[in-house]
Amino acid sequence: MRREKTSVSREDYLKAIWEIVQEEQVPISARLAEELRVTPPAVTAALKRMARDGYLRVARDGRIHLSRKGRGVAEHLVLRHRLAEKLLTDVIGVDWSKVHEEAERLEHGMSEEVVELLLKRFGADSTCPHGVPLQGGHARLRRKKSAIRLADAAVGDTVEILRVYEKDPQFLDFVAGLKLRPGARARIQNREYDETMTLAITGGPAPRTFLGKPATSRIWVRRISS
Repeated sequence: MRREKTSVSREDYLKAIWEIVQEEQVPISARLAEELRVTPPAVTAALKRMARDGYLRVARDGRIHLSRKGRGVAEHLVLRHRLAEKLLTDVIGVDWSKVHEEAERLEHGMSEEVVELLLKRFGADSTCPHGVPLQGGHARLRRKKSAIRLADAAVGDTVEILRVYEKDPQFLDFVAGLKLRPGARARIQNREYDETMTLAITGGPAPRTFLGKPATSRIWVRRISS
């Protein structure tokens, strides 16, 4: 059973709301409580405070809308998080399945000077180890590269992996073993009734790889050809 957090910063709340929207889900208090592992009453109290301070508003249907002020705070924290991930993997050598939790601890203490230096070091147009652009988030992948979930690709498509879900270390170890990191290519050979896909992964460990819907819905790709 997961332990409830005793306190979560305003930045963490705003970042979680922003990320829920990026994943094309509806940001409501129940989903926020699940994401942050806090109690529903704690979320309700936090949302009231942030609405009072101009960071967001909660609509009548319960949907949470970030203000420009709240979105700015969230986006900057996300940037610090991804820069921390990039630093940990590219410079220190931490495995990509471990950097998300490590970056959660580093993101709040990163100074503006360090942010600027890391952006200069890695390039503002680069991505985190899991394929998300440092700036612009997943929405930028959809806009610039027409990213779709692997689950939505068609039989016969050849695709390039753009991004994989980063918050599950076991999943990251799994896709790494299949050579499905960002930049990899695969051809979709078949789709079963239960939506299991058969893929031929370029440079993969086997001629054919089978992925179920829980995996294909956590991988984003762009079509190269069909």
